[in-house]
Amino acid sequence: MIEKVYLVRSESINPYYNLALEEQLFRTLPANSLVFYLWQNQNTVVIGKNQNSHKECNLNLMEQDHCYLARRSSGGGAVFHDLGNQNYTFLMYLDSFDIQKQSRVIAEALRSLGLPAEVSGRNDIEIAGYKVSGNAYQAEREHCLHHGTVMWNVDKDKVARYLNVSSKKIQAKGVDSVRSRVANLTDFAPEITLSQLQEALIKAVERNYGPITEIPVPVVSAELLEKYHSYKFLYSTISNYTIIVHDYYSFGEAQFYFDVDNGTITWVDAFTDAMDVELDGRIKELFKGLHIDDVSFRNRALKLFGEEYNEDLNRIYLGIKKQTD
Repeated sequence: MIEKVYLVRSESINPYYNLALEEQLFRTLPANSLVFYLWQNQNTVVIGKNQNSHKECNLNLMEQDHCYLARRSSGGGAVFHDLGNQNYTFLMYLDSFDIQKQSRVIAEALRSLGLPAEVSGRNDIEIAGYKVSGNAYQAEREHCLHHGTVMWNVDKDKVARYLNVSSKKIQAKGVDSVRSRVANLTDFAPEITLSQLQEALIKAVERNYGPITEIPVPVVSAELLEKYHSYKFLYSTISNYTIIVHDYYSFGEAQFYFDVDNGTITWVDAFTDAMDVELDGRIKELFKGLHIDDVSFRNRALKLFGEEYNEDLNRIYLGIKKQTD
């Protein structure tokens, strides 16, 4: 139950600091409270926890343009942040966490500015069929986090310049490009200012959760700052592999890398934009050590997943089998 609502605003535009601060707030969440965190990053591509940075974005162009690469702790896909984008985070306990409600609060804030915003898809927010806000989630023990973007006046040319969208995702979603499916609030209402957007978000939170108290930004631990700066954290590398299975599944796009020796899978790595950050680990557990035969696969999949993701797992298995026959 939420008894107190707090507001935290970061004055930094450094993505590593802001993501470290978000995790600091997540770890130190007061009991029976909601923390609403507002933050912005300068010229940054942020990838999901389990994504492959080398596939999701154009690292050469980013380096050339001095664009940051950052990795967040939640699932989902890659996004571009600049100072035309407003980031928000809801942090609360599991007993109060409601993704649909939180998404409705953001849509309500936009409607209060005269914009016909609606929640759709993965709780994305759209105006006239264009995505103006995306989001992702994380839960650890009883602590929950729901964060997202609101595209106020983002440089959409940079979105297209830095983000790679695979042909498989385009075919699955029926869109032509990254740029063609997103819009800014200023495309619909050029007069809206960033401060008006921020105030609308805060007021919508107050209407739905109660009076909000702004509190000082806490000190961020050196450990967290180091984590988000870490080369290893940002650029996960792939070991030697003999098989790649890459496709679009019910949970999102994924690339799986396997090493097979004498008919047994000895090594697995996975990169996905699934919202469920634990899913890639579960899939790795299924396939690592598996002897490639139909009965072994069915028995193991049934034990670990039941009927969940049945079609997806079959497609991954058949992709492996096809390359070993």
